[in-house]
Amino acid sequence: MMIARISEHPYAPRWNRVAGDRLERDDLRAVEAFRDVLARDRVAFGLEPPDGMKAWVRARRLLVPSFRARVTEASLLDHAWCSIATVCREDLAVRPEAFVPDDAPLDRMIVYRTAGTTGHALLVPHDARAAACYLPLLELALSRWGIDARLGGDDIAMLVGAQSRTVTYATALAVWSQAGFAKLNLARSEWPSDDAPARFFADLAPALLTGDPVSFAELMARGVEVRPRALVTTAVAMSDALRARLADHFAAPVIDWYSLTETGPIAYACPRGGGAYHVVSSDLFVEALDPHGMPVRAGERGEIAVTGGRNPFLPLLRYRTGDWGRVDFAPCACGDPMPRIAELEGRSPVLLRSARGGDVNPVDVSGVLRAYPIVQHELVQHADLSCELAVRTMSGAAVDVGPLRRELHALFGDVPLVIRVDHSLGDRTGKVMPYRSELPFEE
Repeated sequence: MMIARISEHPYAPRWNRVAGDRLERDDLRAVEAFRDVLARDRVAFGLEPPDGMKAWVRARRLLVPSFRARVTEASLLDHAWCSIATVCREDLAVRPEAFVPDDAPLDRMIVYRTAGTTGHALLVPHDARAAACYLPLLELALSRWGIDARLGGDDIAMLVGAQSRTVTYATALAVWSQAGFAKLNLARSEWPSDDAPARFFADLAPALLTGDPVSFAELMARGVEVRPRALVTTAVAMSDALRARLADHFAAPVIDWYSLTETGPIAYACPRGGGAYHVVSSDLFVEALDPHGMPVRAGERGEIAVTGGRNPFLPLLRYRTGDWGRVDFAPCACGDPMPRIAELEGRSPVLLRSARGGDVNPVDVSGVLRAYPIVQHELVQHADLSCELAVRTMSGAAVDVGPLRRELHALFGDVPLVIRVDHSLGDRTGKVMPYRSELPFEE
């Protein structure tokens, strides 16, 4: 049995969760139908949402509290799209219930917690079927690179992290004929010996690796030598230098994947290069907006906003992602008709350091902050290792700075630490970078 092969491997890490995909027969049929739609329904859109997207919003206008409050007349969808107010991460943090449709089947709801690499961690309502659609989307993106990403029952995919603590488990993926899947943490304390990761990976020979640049760099440092079909990078941007090193070490293409827990997959890196990302699915409408929520002119930079998606518990209407880029509608030489997001910015890798000389992953800082009533934060580490943390709290909430300071010192050691509450942090006049460092990211 595939799960036993992974979980009971003699060099396996310690697992701290048991997980499954929770799919039923109808879900598998729906995912297969979604795969077919993806293959044939790739139609370019422009500055205005296509008719199908307007119809999607119209069908949900009276069912979703957030939609009702902003689309007071159905005619706005056809004649005044830009007048519909945007929403952002703070809205989801403060009132998640406003995003859930009145008729949503709550017995199927799953609650995901975002990692917090791009802002304060959120609790995001989700659905097993929508989560399973991630796999056909990944198949499509990798097929554009000439890679067959649809795994079989003898294959294994792995999601790799490098954090002080995170959820880890081994399971099987029904959409991929019960192929194996493992979510791993490379922290040394999680493994039976220093050489265990190299032995574990070498024996299981994963066909697909996903993770972030920090985790992939740690894989190399731990002596892991495998030959997957591809490395798919998520969560943060990657430099050309690190990409080249990874591609050479693993003898596989390194493909950027733009995805948020709130939105699901948004875009994949164009195989022709140039730093552009094609919108991956026609059930998303992507805009680039100015600070007032108005679309910028074609080709200009703006904040990326998303409408649509397949998550029945989180339909999105002009959701501002906090990332910035240009939406390019011109035909692409790669042949994909979907628009591209160019100059995507907002999620650069940041590696913080402790007074003890070790690395501190921003995800671990987010793990501390998520216990407090914070909707947005900005942590800056200076060259002398001192840190400044600005937090914006939920309306009417207070943060007990004493325990917060102690928990952060447990991560960073005895470094000077300033914590301040800033109620204007994240106002929609500009971008807040949750993590910044004056220390260089060593590749």
